[in-house]
Amino acid sequence: MESQRHYCVVDSYNRKLTIIHEGTTVVSTTNAKVLKEVGKSVYDSVFYIPKEDLLIELFPELERNSHCPIKGDASYWVIKDKQLENYFAWSYEEALPMAKKVEGHIAFNPHYISFTSEPIPDPQI
Repeated sequence: MESQRHYCVVDSYNRKLTIIHEGTTVVSTTNAKVLKEVGKSVYDSVFYIPKEDLLIELFPELERNSHCPIKGDASYWVIKDKQLENYFAWSYEEALPMAKKVEGHIAFNPHYISFTSEPIPDPQI
């Protein structure tokens, strides 16, 4: 059962988000979601990206797993032939009700990426 003190909110991120890993653009999207979570503390906000917006191929990391009581079971992802100290990305393929808006979206380990956020150009201008 979910604790009233552990919850998350998922909103659309109404800006263009570009995520870069070692000089390579991994994602450029206007379809990101941002998840804000409060549990034992207030956690950093996390961007979740629709898989169809990925510009690189990710592969499942089958040895790693974890469970969040409000998001569900996490799946982890790696870049093929890259030896990274930790996981590169994760997703909730069957998210629990509170996190349904990020189901099947990918989030990235902030230790490996940088990102830029820009306004979405107004088509009226």
